[in-house]
Amino acid sequence: MLYVDTSAIVKLYIKEEHSLDVSNWLKENNEAIPLTSFHDLEFNNAINQKQFRAEITVTEARLIVSKLDDHEIKGIFYRPQLNWTDIFECAINLSKNYTAGTGSRSLDILHVASALSIKADRFLTFDDRQSKLASLAGLKIEKCSGRDMIP
Repeated sequence: MLYVDTSAIVKLYIKEEHSLDVSNWLKENNEAIPLTSFHDLEFNNAINQKQFRAEITVTEARLIVSKLDDHEIKGIFYRPQLNWTDIFECAINLSKNYTAGTGSRSLDILHVASALSIKADRFLTFDDRQSKLASLAGLKIEKCSGRDMIP
């Protein structure tokens, strides 16, 4: 099962570096993507930050969020059952075991812990620290268009 970090999901809706790579990779792999309330927080915050920085308009922001909702209805995304107590316990253990060596941030650790909690075996991200942590935690880091996801 594949877990996709919010950084890659945002690239599906906002044109950024590697947006086309992510879109093509996900189309080729044709696998539903787990979406959590944590993704919702980060995705909405990223869109709102882009609006704050005047990179997108209010109307564009609403359309982007609406598109994500439509994609969930179409089955591109699905909502796995999560136990946040277990996720935080796993995150604490990941932090204790790996942060001193990887410099992982708390939110990155929560994504890796979330992936592990739903029994994902593959991880898609553009964050190098998060990628290192996910790999150390036993997740296979996916490549996009023959390139590492890390820019």
